[in-house]
Amino acid sequence: MMGLIAQPVIIERIMETGVSIVAMIFSGAVIQFFTFVTPVVLHYFTKKYVKAMYFDPETDTYTAVTHTFFATDKLVQFKLDDVTIPDIPRMFTTITVKGNPLFFDVNFFEDVGHYKKIMGFDKPIDFKLADKPPKS
Repeated sequence: MMGLIAQPVIIERIMETGVSIVAMIFSGAVIQFFTFVTPVVLHYFTKKYVKAMYFDPETDTYTAVTHTFFATDKLVQFKLDDVTIPDIPRMFTTITVKGNPLFFDVNFFEDVGHYKKIMGFDKPIDFKLADKPPKS
């Protein structure tokens, strides 16, 4: 939003320098590009971030609160069966719920036991070793 507010001032300063019309158009295009692309890039990286996590003991359902592009809350409800832990960690992804990656921290949980259940820390470790050695 600040980029839109600052554009008239920046364009006026560029015009005062006496540069050519091509340089003014190029400068304006660069300013427009970063004004509109920056929020999209920020949303791409932060849309997975969970702002809050709730647990409903009656239905045994977790609710993760993320945000949309227009800064409204998006609720993602899931059960432990819907959670998959990626074998290879990806950037900004802690778990995947119904195909949607989510990124959260242990500090969102008042009871750390829920974090351990979601992350699968209460289950035996599976090292993904093959039962039989590969044939060579």
